[in-house]
Amino acid sequence: MGSQAPHERRKLDLGGARGLSPADGAAQSEQRLGLPCFHAGQRVQGMFGCVACQFQIRNREALPTCPMCGELVWAYLDDGPRPVPEGESAPAAAAGKTPPAVVEENVKLDEPTGPVTVEENVKLEP
Repeated sequence: MGSQAPHERRKLDLGGARGLSPADGAAQSEQRLGLPCFHAGQRVQGMFGCVACQFQIRNREALPTCPMCGELVWAYLDDGPRPVPEGESAPAAAAGKTPPAVVEENVKLDEPTGPVTVEENVKLEP
């Protein structure tokens, strides 16, 4: 009569998500949820929630498929910086971050509105 998968999985399968790799699914979920997302098989530790049924696990090894609905993508629920899966380098995980500011000395500033004044020992709180 129909698929034995939960409603969320059937909707995802019928929506044209076939052929989507687990890594692509995690990337799409991350954009949609605003949380770091990982896929089954990645070795990462922490608290995770299934993106389809919200089943939660505390993971210490490779992420499994969700035991409740069979989903492959997990959202990272702990606070703090995005964890780096075992076997991946930190720069690859931080590819979306902005580069650090460049410090330059002896740079002449244009003064269209007037001179710049510097005050020391100014209290910001009353």
